[in-house]
Amino acid sequence: MELKGVSSGLIVRAWLVPCCLALVCWVFSADAVAQGEDALKDVAVQLKWRHQFQFAGYYAAIEQGYYKEAGLNVTLHERTISRSPIDQLMGGRVEFAVADTGALIYRASGVPLVALAAIFQSSPSVLMTLSDDSIHSILDLKDQPVMLSGGYMNAELIAMLANAGMAVDDVQVVPSETSVNGLISREVAAYNGYLTNEPYLLTQRGLPFQVFRPSDYGIDFYGDILLTTETMVQTAPDVTRNFLEATRRGWDYAMTHPEEIVDLILRDYNTTGKSREHLLFEAAASKPLILHTVVPVGYMNKERWQHIESVFRSQGLLSGTVDLNAFIYSDARGNLFDELFWSHRWYWLLGLVSLVGLTLLLHAQRLKAEVAVRTRQLSDAKQQAEQEARTDYLTNLPNRRHFLEGLTRYAAQSERHDLSLSLIMIDIDYFKKVNDQYGHAAGDEALRQVSLLLKGAVRTGDMAARMGGEEFAIVCLNNDAQEAVALAERLRRDMANRPVTFDGAVFGLTVSIGIAVYEKGDGIQSLLQKADMALYRAKASGRNRVQPWLEDKDSSSRCTD
Repeated sequence: MELKGVSSGLIVRAWLVPCCLALVCWVFSADAVAQGEDALKDVAVQLKWRHQFQFAGYYAAIEQGYYKEAGLNVTLHERTISRSPIDQLMGGRVEFAVADTGALIYRASGVPLVALAAIFQSSPSVLMTLSDDSIHSILDLKDQPVMLSGGYMNAELIAMLANAGMAVDDVQVVPSETSVNGLISREVAAYNGYLTNEPYLLTQRGLPFQVFRPSDYGIDFYGDILLTTETMVQTAPDVTRNFLEATRRGWDYAMTHPEEIVDLILRDYNTTGKSREHLLFEAAASKPLILHTVVPVGYMNKERWQHIESVFRSQGLLSGTVDLNAFIYSDARGNLFDELFWSHRWYWLLGLVSLVGLTLLLHAQRLKAEVAVRTRQLSDAKQQAEQEARTDYLTNLPNRRHFLEGLTRYAAQSERHDLSLSLIMIDIDYFKKVNDQYGHAAGDEALRQVSLLLKGAVRTGDMAARMGGEEFAIVCLNNDAQEAVALAERLRRDMANRPVTFDGAVFGLTVSIGIAVYEKGDGIQSLLQKADMALYRAKASGRNRVQPWLEDKDSSSRCTD
């Protein structure tokens, strides 16, 4: 019998599923009452520092009962001077710990750490100086006393110095302290502080300051990494997964209810004696670093970890191999319905007939499969979109959009720190003839060869990109006109002396290069136009040459292949 196209089987299923759910709820309610809070699993978390808003998500997860809902009784431990969070974790005194990206170095040395989440999408660690007439750019710190921690603790700051053209040996390293008084008393010229903390202290004292951010120099590390061990992941996968999910819920709550969590800290956790205003400042400064409205709390990207690994290697801090797939936590969750069935099988046997159990099982499996497929599709689509939006598909160089974003950022740094900035525009000579004579596949190979040459020639922190077609560009921060010309001449000679081999054919390439130097007040569009005019003068003058932009030259003529 059917009613208006609705089968009797669907009617039975519509009746069975609610009944099953009601029975499951009764089963779990009875189980929870019987076990009570004695069933909670005790776990301990070692914090990176003393209590403050930096760990708000953990407080929120406790206060809101998220950990108890996950079957956990969580204890938080403040940092002690004698033992680091990783020491506490590997010593078995805690199950989870909050530490730095330096955990990757431990992993490379054989310590079986697993990164569960990156709470801060960008590290708050910065170099701070007091505003005066002696320090206008990071280069003015040369031979000055600078407060830095040793080893990997300030790896992003040391990498920032390197990208600005300085080595750590160029400054007088002063061991780091927790107090900013050394900067205030001018015992040090720069202090390794946190964007979420020291700016408030200096502002309260009426001291103007300036901040040097690693992200302005191409260095972007995660901050506050939530860690556990391989043993924990393998022997207690449910505890690990449930703790992580409850922690994420806690952070979501903390970031949407900052004033409530600040009151909670003042009531139960304020061992540092911070004022309510200070904690609210910390909360506001944390939002653009955690980005909870942009990505899921704790989001991690393998490519970002590869970048961090490369920075550590360049500084000689990491030499061993790292299996990032093992280091970055992957929730290989099994069939949740199966787990529930086996752990409560006596209730199922009493309460469910085989038909009801089978119906619900198939329904849950179908939903799980659909969610898994959709999640995988969304993840793949997101990764592909990120790749396509910022990278040239053929050469793997940054594309025009990515380059213009970087050029805007570099120009701001040039203005703010009074640094020179040069733009080099490169065009392959007679490229159409290569396509016509050898085919477009050979032309593609020529473009790849040019991109490899550019990658090998630029410094860390500079940017080389494919602007489109056969045109490339390089932006160099802290490079004056003379240095830009020297780099361009080296590129031109290397390209002329490096024949391209493809499918049995061998042919040479030459490039024409135009150079412009950024001047205050110019604007990005003006800089691009100057470099473009210089490039076309190089081509009009016979090609295979380097031409700086000269204001008194005629800029109206343009030459094409």
